[in-house]
Amino acid sequence: MLVAASVASVTRRDVVKVKALIVAMSLLTMPAHASWEKIKETASDIGSKVSESSKKAWDSVSEFSKETWDSVSSWGEEAFNTAGEWTDASIEKGKEWLEAGEAKLDEMLEPETPEEARLALDTMSDTALVRLFNEHPSAKLLFDNAYGYAVFDSRKFSLMLHTSQGAGVAVNRKTEQRTYMKMFGAGLAAGIGGKFYQQVILFEDQKTFDGFVDDGWEATSEMGAVAGTESAELTAKYNGGMAIYQIDEKGLLLDANISGSKYWIDTDLTPK
Repeated sequence: MLVAASVASVTRRDVVKVKALIVAMSLLTMPAHASWEKIKETASDIGSKVSESSKKAWDSVSEFSKETWDSVSSWGEEAFNTAGEWTDASIEKGKEWLEAGEAKLDEMLEPETPEEARLALDTMSDTALVRLFNEHPSAKLLFDNAYGYAVFDSRKFSLMLHTSQGAGVAVNRKTEQRTYMKMFGAGLAAGIGGKFYQQVILFEDQKTFDGFVDDGWEATSEMGAVAGTESAELTAKYNGGMAIYQIDEKGLLLDANISGSKYWIDTDLTPK
């Protein structure tokens, strides 16, 4: 009775959190090799056992991945790959898309196979770009002219990651080739409050992009400053062929510096 009353009274966002907690608890009794299909099946079973008073709230969440995501998933990619200004209308639509995207990512934490990890990183990359453009619309114009980009996240969306590592994907905008990568972040190693952050790196030309992907890269003090920190207007610009942005749960970090961060190919995820 207490569970039914509690679940029925929460908002849709709270229901997502409740769902994630319940599924996480259920996984403790599952074999370590349980597949995503098994996880989804378990979630469905849990949902069917929730009392009728909270059934409507539960259904609004359980139907999310099948209906809601299908209806919005293409918008983000179409929006950021279309050249042009990121308008007020884009920002409003972006807020809606981000809510859906983050809810989808909740289902993708700690993937167990390379395929699951790549899907999670691709979705993470899309959400990070939309978040960046919502926070800093002028970055969209810089993105339109970029040869490629890379997005990294401090959460565990890859396989076999240590606590001081993050994961990401670099995308060649000319060929659409994706290279999955790992990141060692100085901020991660220092344990910045246990909160996640994301980095978006735009590359001005092929030489800079290829060097980053093929040879790996370490941020120096000269290159470690986040783009746009020199003015209140956050004028978007490249520095040495790169523009680097860092975002946390509260938005764009204006005083961030990623000096010491290292990036290299994830050979487990990137097809040879």
